[in-house]
Amino acid sequence: MPNMLIRTPRFYPDTINYLLNRGVAQSEYAVTATDAGAYFMGTFTTGSAAELFDMKPLNKCTFDTSADTDGHVLITIDLQQAYTTDYIAILNHNIKSAVGKIRIFAGDESTDITALDGGNADTGDINWGSVTVTEVLDADTITAGSDNKSVVIEPGTDGSTIIRFTEQTERYWAIQLEGNTTNTGNATDGTWGTTDVFVGCIMVGEYFEMPHAPDLSVKRSIIFDKNKIQESVGGQRYSNMTTHGRQVSSTTISPFSLFLFGPQDPYGGRITYDMNFSFLNANKIMPSAHFYWLSTQDVVFEDLWHKTHGSHTPFIFSIDKDSEGNNAESEHIFARFAQPSLDMTQVANDVFNVSMRIEEEF
Repeated sequence: MPNMLIRTPRFYPDTINYLLNRGVAQSEYAVTATDAGAYFMGTFTTGSAAELFDMKPLNKCTFDTSADTDGHVLITIDLQQAYTTDYIAILNHNIKSAVGKIRIFAGDESTDITALDGGNADTGDINWGSVTVTEVLDADTITAGSDNKSVVIEPGTDGSTIIRFTEQTERYWAIQLEGNTTNTGNATDGTWGTTDVFVGCIMVGEYFEMPHAPDLSVKRSIIFDKNKIQESVGGQRYSNMTTHGRQVSSTTISPFSLFLFGPQDPYGGRITYDMNFSFLNANKIMPSAHFYWLSTQDVVFEDLWHKTHGSHTPFIFSIDKDSEGNNAESEHIFARFAQPSLDMTQVANDVFNVSMRIEEEF
């Protein structure tokens, strides 16, 4: 439920952008349109495959689904190895208005994700009938495919959808966008509406929860840092506001905003959090060996600071890990670290304090 109360935070860093920043080729993340099982390159009305993962949610990628109402958009992802994955986020979409749904499947072989509806997937890798899938945001209906090779998500509104699920270690992942006019749930033959579907950004990765809530001295600010004030010789001031913050319109929406009536409705300003976490055990801050990414330990450095390259890559941030479901957007921001270093201060034997500054991105 919405509350804006600061509890135990959760972070959603993106594995795809970690890999792209480390030199993995963009071609490992592909988009193909499919129609009745026959593959052909779909037409982007706007955007490209690379822009689906550019961490710019307002940069929309639009697919010409209204011209091919029974077509499917298949987005395939190669994580290069068996990284832990337990969430998928699709930011700034209009899947509800386009009358669509989302199908997700995965596997340990590249061929597991090439067939429509996950037809080549192996339930020996993932049986979605036995995987716990939870709505974080805007995933009103979650249904396992009839063959348990995929899971289908039906957003209740346009905006941003996040699901989390039992940890998986499959290398290959697929996100399929398909129509939903004539069928719901796990049906495979639904059709699109007359509005072309668009997606702003896709994120896939492993979320991280802090061991406990921050200290009571946590500071939340709402800043208008794009106001430029000049003063005349006579002392009169003039201000130029280049942006008021989040964007909302009938055609696009900033992450975790809800469309109301127009751009004048959402709150302005940039939300920032200054937080200190005291008395963290050493094994929650640094991995046991500082040689390479073990990907099996849940620690601040490995799962947050390393994966985002410090302040380089944005992430999704929730101020309350337990706030999920309907209208939980208020607890989430699209953000990045606003500090040059991760400072760890030892205050007792194997016990540290860690400070973080987190700023909202537009």
